[in-house]
Amino acid sequence: MLRFFVVSLLIYTDLLSAADAHAPRIDKPKLEAFLRYTETYAAQVKLVVDDPTPSAYPGFSRVLVHVSLGEQKIGDKLFYVTADGEHFLSGTVWDLNENPYQDILERIPSSGFPIGPANAKVTIQVFSDFECPYCRDFAKTLRDNIEKKYANDVRVIFHNFPLEGPHPWARAAAEAADCLGNEKVTAFWAFHDWIFDHQGAVNDVYKGQQATFATYLRSQTLEIAKAQNLDSEKVGSCMDRHATATQVEESARAGRALQIETTPTLFINGRVIPGAFPWPTLDAVIQIELNRPKEIPGAGWRTAVSERREREHVAHGIGCPKPYWVDKKVSCEISHFAGLLPIRRLDASSPRSSSK
Repeated sequence: MLRFFVVSLLIYTDLLSAADAHAPRIDKPKLEAFLRYTETYAAQVKLVVDDPTPSAYPGFSRVLVHVSLGEQKIGDKLFYVTADGEHFLSGTVWDLNENPYQDILERIPSSGFPIGPANAKVTIQVFSDFECPYCRDFAKTLRDNIEKKYANDVRVIFHNFPLEGPHPWARAAAEAADCLGNEKVTAFWAFHDWIFDHQGAVNDVYKGQQATFATYLRSQTLEIAKAQNLDSEKVGSCMDRHATATQVEESARAGRALQIETTPTLFINGRVIPGAFPWPTLDAVIQIELNRPKEIPGAGWRTAVSERREREHVAHGIGCPKPYWVDKKVSCEISHFAGLLPIRRLDASSPRSSSK
């Protein structure tokens, strides 16, 4: 048994070495210097450059740069780097033989809380914040229209992306929602509808009774648990222990890796759409996906996710198969501040935002 373990460990070590051998070596201090110069980052802004990781595109690896100021996480910036480690691309790479949103589709987490058929032709991934008023408006747009018009064709998956600086109770609400959703998905959506419908009242409670807000949120959540025939004690214990805190943070981290800076942000079969756009705009994009031109390859999110591991293994020879709330038109954003000029998004398919 010991011999088997040692041999297995050696094989695993060799596989990791093979992956490292194919990853380009990059000059992180030099890349940071380029970024500080081109993006006009102030000295107090912290930049952390990740090691290169596989991408969906042969010949390129992904490099994420994490940007923060003190405890405030400003966002992640994405680059593609060539195999020699010398050339960095800050635009979208297209392979005409693959889905144009392939790399995005592979990075969207498979977690989240869905509603709608699993075999839907269109999947809308929504990164949202329960305290954001634009998220509230967009949630109503989805709930009023998707099931009515596209009950068999569209699936919506909710991901938590609380903006803690401008929205002080958003993370607590996200944890409560996940405590319910982990027990029953319909319970998550019951909480989703309740808190967006009562967002103004919840805000008033937080402002007037901040010291007892946790008790208020707990009691409201347990009422939903009871209505959904869940074990209220189990849900209450989950909230008291912050048992879903890691789950919420993983969702937020995934959003930052996708360079999300605005809530709500949604991905329609990988196509990024920022802000609470009106139903006619959203409907038009859904129609584009339902009538996808035959020249555009790819079947959407599930296919991209299922193919990810095989392609990464083959590519690397591993084996086989503000702190302010920004009051603009359609979104809540993380503000850029402390000497920073507005930061440009790094992909050519950058979403338009009326708050820029």
